[in-house]
Amino acid sequence: MDFSRLSSIKFDTLNTNSTLTSLPSTLLEALIPGYGIFSQIVFRIFGFDVGLGVSGCLVVFGLFKGAQFFYQKGYDVFSSSFMSSIQIEDDDELFSQIMEWIAEQQMTKASRDLKAVTKWVSAYDESDEEANANDDDVLDETGIFNFEKWASNIPPRYEPNFGSDRFWYEGRLFFFSRTRREKQVRGMWGESEDQVLSISCIGRRTEPIKELLNFIKSWTLTKDNKMTAIYRPAPKEERKDYAWDRQSLRPSRPMSTVSLDQKEKAKIVIDINEYLHPTSSKWYAARGIPYRRGYLFYGPPGTGKTSLSFALAGIFGLDIYCISLMEVGLTESDLNKLFGHLPRRCIVLLEDIDSAGLRRPDEPTEAKDADTDESGTDDGNLTKITRLDTKAKTAPPVGGFKSLISLSGLLNAIDGVASHEGRVLIMTTNHPEKLDAALIRPGRVDLQVPFTLATKDQARDIFKRMYSTEHDTKLAKPTSSTSKPAASPAPAPATLSEKASSDNGDSEFLELLTRAPVLDIVEPAQLKAMAEEFAAQLPENTFSPAEIQGFLLMRKKEPSRALKEVVAWKDEMQQKKDMGTKILKMQ
Repeated sequence: MDFSRLSSIKFDTLNTNSTLTSLPSTLLEALIPGYGIFSQIVFRIFGFDVGLGVSGCLVVFGLFKGAQFFYQKGYDVFSSSFMSSIQIEDDDELFSQIMEWIAEQQMTKASRDLKAVTKWVSAYDESDEEANANDDDVLDETGIFNFEKWASNIPPRYEPNFGSDRFWYEGRLFFFSRTRREKQVRGMWGESEDQVLSISCIGRRTEPIKELLNFIKSWTLTKDNKMTAIYRPAPKEERKDYAWDRQSLRPSRPMSTVSLDQKEKAKIVIDINEYLHPTSSKWYAARGIPYRRGYLFYGPPGTGKTSLSFALAGIFGLDIYCISLMEVGLTESDLNKLFGHLPRRCIVLLEDIDSAGLRRPDEPTEAKDADTDESGTDDGNLTKITRLDTKAKTAPPVGGFKSLISLSGLLNAIDGVASHEGRVLIMTTNHPEKLDAALIRPGRVDLQVPFTLATKDQARDIFKRMYSTEHDTKLAKPTSSTSKPAASPAPAPATLSEKASSDNGDSEFLELLTRAPVLDIVEPAQLKAMAEEFAAQLPENTFSPAEIQGFLLMRKKEPSRALKEVVAWKDEMQQKKDMGTKILKMQ
């Protein structure tokens, strides 16, 4: 580039009558130091006034911003006058249902602005794995299942990014908006965010949006796998925003898998079904009876008390809300808030209520409890309970944890004046004799269900359920030509022998892996006879269903072996129980 012309330029910084005295140039000279010299250089070389170009850019920028402003104002006026919208926050179950439905729509496939989310796959859901991975993809060189390789074959789920989008449903245009909103409360991880969905449509009525949301909820229920959500109290620092946190999602458990007398199961289902019927609430209200129902499941450990709770939730399509009164820092006010934030219909599960460490009214916790407090008692009536003076010498509790919740506080949360109605309360215990009579009186516990150790009928049913192939048709479906046979998950012996030769230290271990799995499949008629023989070998009311199931799980594909070894296992278990040991040698 030739810079010789620059040497001939004479700068006249004192000449106020210069050509470059346009208003934009004057403003730029005041705002940008050295702009005058730069503009003179450009004018002398190119004969072009920079101020004119800046003026044009400012005019274009102003027109653009003005059009953007008027468009936004016009859209706001139009949307407020001729559009309807419904917002959904991320702590609502409907939020996840909408995002799941939106992820499968055409708008997500055609959009150029998406958000990739790692797809959460339930441990029980195999549809994605079967579609995207075969046996060769998930086994390592020794034939061992590798979870990391399996998980890498699951593609992410693509959702609309934060911002606005649109989609069509049944010939109507809907507008979809996803925004962030900061929480006002600072948690232990700093400021957190809420997500808000807004669905809008043209029209002054929200009926089209309501129909869409009803369709999405119905679409969720049409899925093959019925799931039961389990909720637990949210962390203490987050309870100002919401009380419950969903911990897991499990497939609904069939009632046939619960080891309990058929008559007892039928009685419970009939009772809850009558209680949950929509007309029952009016019946209760007309007679002045609180619309609540309570059950006590009691019996030895491993007899199926919690399993029955999950099975009931699956039958009636309810979520389970688990509360542990042993939770550190859980106070009576927290318990009342948790009960106050329950949905209209749900199952509240209080497990091992006998070991909750509830305080009696005469057991002070700290100096601040020395005052007279009001607590709910029988029928929700408020009575004053005068606590002992803290200066009185009271012996500390001998062993064990004492809850911050008193017995009267728990009773007030269950059936006090402001207690929640419409829920099903289930309490479980291994030692019903330890429970206070006020806790299990009629009105709080309407039905007591005993669970016993396994009878012969239960042992027979457990054996048949363990080795039945009725529900295994999905696993036996044919695979593609590139996949290994479904019945041969073990590695080829040749591969392992080569591996063993290269590593003599693990040769014995790898040689054990070469043993082909024993698949002992029996016909239904033979299985029935084997189940009868198996049940005849076990004494009644001696072993829990969990113990019998644990024995069969170690032989889950070998019914003949289980039948052969059950006598030795029975003798060792009885010896273990007599000696009071917890270690079982035979497995």
